[in-house]
Amino acid sequence: MISKKLLTINIFIVLLLIIAHTLGGYLIMYPMKPDFWTVVSESGPQYLLIALGLFVVIAWLISHLRIKSLNPKNKFLLAYTILCGVLLTFIIYFDAATYISTRKAIKEIENKYIQQAKEDIKKDNVTYRFSGGFSIPEYEAETLDKIDNIRKKFGISYENTGCIIDDIDREGQKKYEETLKPYLEKRNGKGWEEKMNKEIDNLKKVTIPNIGNR
Repeated sequence: MISKKLLTINIFIVLLLIIAHTLGGYLIMYPMKPDFWTVVSESGPQYLLIALGLFVVIAWLISHLRIKSLNPKNKFLLAYTILCGVLLTFIIYFDAATYISTRKAIKEIENKYIQQAKEDIKKDNVTYRFSGGFSIPEYEAETLDKIDNIRKKFGISYENTGCIIDDIDREGQKKYEETLKPYLEKRNGKGWEEKMNKEIDNLKKVTIPNIGNR
């Protein structure tokens, strides 16, 4: 006769395993904020199915061992539950360790950017860094210089860091911008970004785009 208690525990462990394997992707992919189906896809559900199938085979083999206090069905359930429990423990540990490691790296990069922000405030030279690749200039070099001068008037400049998008570094950049926000508002007044962008837009309206992009 199958033990109802053992069966209940087995079902509970398997459900936890499925949930941990699937939703643990949120911890692994942090600080990204993917949608649910992306997490499910990235978790590789096929690998979990393979593992569960392998556990069935192993548990079936174990169920044929002679254990006086258990019948074959309960031996199978016990072995299967233990195997799933071991995998569940590993997944939870791995996901948690990955998340903690990422959080530590983010904290370190945030502190680095906070320190950089303080130094840039002293120099009155704020540099916003962004990634995404290098595009073909839309305007002539002279116009681009004028745009840079407008930005410098407001105490900022921009630096393209290349094609590689680093999510951890992006978190640091957010902290950098957050640290600088009060300083820039005090320096330029409230709504300074709108004023700066308006000046740049007005400049672009009276400027002929780069001929090479026509």
